[in-house]
Amino acid sequence: MRCVIAVCTYRRPLLLNSLLEQLLDQAQRNLDLRLQLIVVDNDEALSARPVVEEFARRSSPLITEYVSAQPQGLVVARNAALEYAKSLGSPIIFIDDDETPRDEWLSSIWAMHSAFPRDIVAGPVIPKFESDLPNWCEDGSFWMRPTFADATPLTKPTGDGNILYPIDLVNRWRYSLRFNTSGGQDTHLLRRWMEAGGVVRWSARAEVDEIVPAGRLTFAYALDRTYFSSLAYVWVDRELGATRWWTLLRSGRRYLIGGLDYAAATLRQDWGRQRRAKLHFASARGTRHGLKLSSFDRYADYQIDAAEHA
Repeated sequence: MRCVIAVCTYRRPLLLNSLLEQLLDQAQRNLDLRLQLIVVDNDEALSARPVVEEFARRSSPLITEYVSAQPQGLVVARNAALEYAKSLGSPIIFIDDDETPRDEWLSSIWAMHSAFPRDIVAGPVIPKFESDLPNWCEDGSFWMRPTFADATPLTKPTGDGNILYPIDLVNRWRYSLRFNTSGGQDTHLLRRWMEAGGVVRWSARAEVDEIVPAGRLTFAYALDRTYFSSLAYVWVDRELGATRWWTLLRSGRRYLIGGLDYAAATLRQDWGRQRRAKLHFASARGTRHGLKLSSFDRYADYQIDAAEHA
């Protein structure tokens, strides 16, 4: 039984080194699996290369390959890993470079794959906060993702930072380059898969922790993330058949919900809830702007000044 584990990385050598050590530990816990690790470096300066080469010299239980994938963009990196897995005829597990697998991660996700070999298998990504949570979201719910009972077939897409793709997907499916720098590539691929009759199944014990740095705990970051996620989601919706009017209706609904929440929060002087209401406005703007833009780079060419909306 062979499986590829893929790490797509961009300028995070310290986090990458820590993750590689964790993956070596996972390999030693699962000696019945023939594991092949591929690190896809999306940095044109090849910053991950010395980390991977040093790791490969001393990690005999885990065969490790390094690949540089250009131009920059997550879709380019993900698709390069899928091509590598296809060349080996193996399923592939993606884990992000800012994540840490828990003890049962690999055994759990592989056991679910063994039970349902045609399905995509996804697992929980649990936020690990580097600093105290802000007062507008003290329960951390903005950064938390839905969880489900073990083996549950999902009805909506999930993220692709902790996911196993079966051989059928590896051989025939790829991410769309339209979402290379915008985000939303996972939603687009998984919705296509599900609409074609494929199943995405939950592995509740295949848990990873995701570092949430202090810079991502600000309200400005929350506004940016909400705006861009909504913008990219419009592209997914439109490519899969949603009409312009349906998209405008969604935007209007967000404005309405945000307005009602904002008014109620102001009357009660609940400033945390008032800020959360502004996230509805950011989502509505992103939805509306998604109809206007044909392309954007979330990280460079098209940025909003979130402070203007804070």
